[in-house]
Amino acid sequence: MDKRNILLATATAALAVCAVVIATMEPPKAEAPEDTRPPVQITDPAGQETDAQDKPTASDLWSDDGSLRRIKPLDVALDAETQWAIYEACGYDPGLFSLVMAIAEHESEFKPDLQGDNGQSLGMMQINTRWHTDRMEALGVTDLTDPVQCAAVALDYLRELVSRYGFEPESEALLMAYNCGPGGANRLIQAGTTFTDYSQEVTKIYQGYMEEMRCTDGQG
Repeated sequence: MDKRNILLATATAALAVCAVVIATMEPPKAEAPEDTRPPVQITDPAGQETDAQDKPTASDLWSDDGSLRRIKPLDVALDAETQWAIYEACGYDPGLFSLVMAIAEHESEFKPDLQGDNGQSLGMMQINTRWHTDRMEALGVTDLTDPVQCAAVALDYLRELVSRYGFEPESEALLMAYNCGPGGANRLIQAGTTFTDYSQEVTKIYQGYMEEMRCTDGQG
């Protein structure tokens, strides 16, 4: 056998060996793509229930420490959450809050959808839309059947009667002005009338609410 045949035989044998080796090799494993998703946080349902129970309600906030910012809701036909929202709008002023609530009881007995004056006066504060449409727009009030929105209009009007027209806060003259307008109240006062049936009735309710607040605040 000459050298050429020897080389060919050797090469053929080497190729055969390589083919066997390649056939028995496992293909390389593809690398899994990197997981970029945030880790899943497993929460304890029992813990969530505890957190919900720990979150204070308006009623809790009013009764936990006996301060004027933590008084109990008044015993009226208005839920604690709504009372709390109105109390906040009153600047946590118990006198102003009691006055607003007294007006609401006298005007509507807290009926949020009450209509009076042939449909012109609406809500628990009986806001007359004939006179207070501009005020409502300025305050962003759209629904007088919502007690909080209705109270916001009444509060703004009461504050205006005090700051612009000079009526004393929480006075019968202020209640007269709320009921018949500042001009009507001033005419009555100039004629010697210092109170009306309306102002007396609301004042009596107001005084009862103030006493209730003092008692629930630990002062009575």
